[in-house]
Amino acid sequence: MLDIEKLKELRSSGAISEQEFLEQKHRLFRQIERENESVGAKNGILYILLAWFLGTIGIHNFYAGYVGRGVVQMLLTLTSWLFLFIPVVVVALWVLLEIFFVNKGANGVFFKGSRKLIWLLRIGAIIWLVSAFYYSDLVIYDQSLVLL
Repeated sequence: MLDIEKLKELRSSGAISEQEFLEQKHRLFRQIERENESVGAKNGILYILLAWFLGTIGIHNFYAGYVGRGVVQMLLTLTSWLFLFIPVVVVALWVLLEIFFVNKGANGVFFKGSRKLIWLLRIGAIIWLVSAFYYSDLVIYDQSLVLL
């Protein structure tokens, strides 16, 4: 791999043109930037799976570095029995929004992992949510017929 000093030497000796020097320099900087970003990146697939299965207690936010969010979600869930379990419903909706819209960790670095799989998990969450509402409506409707 070339470093910037070798590129300068090649340019000064005339081995590469100014245009080639600039292209190689930009390519080198992009590569260094990608390497630095991937060091602190969290896995987006794991984030979504943690949110899906343990979201109401905020585990996914602790994983991504959003400690404040995680603490609030955990406290709301653990104390929801005091408030007729309304806070846990709010936290569940909050977690669904995070599944769909959070793409970075607390350090500002985008999640790593297969973007296609992340989108498939998000689409799967939507399909599950819609089907859960649909089937819960059928169950409520069927029970009301039995009661009549």
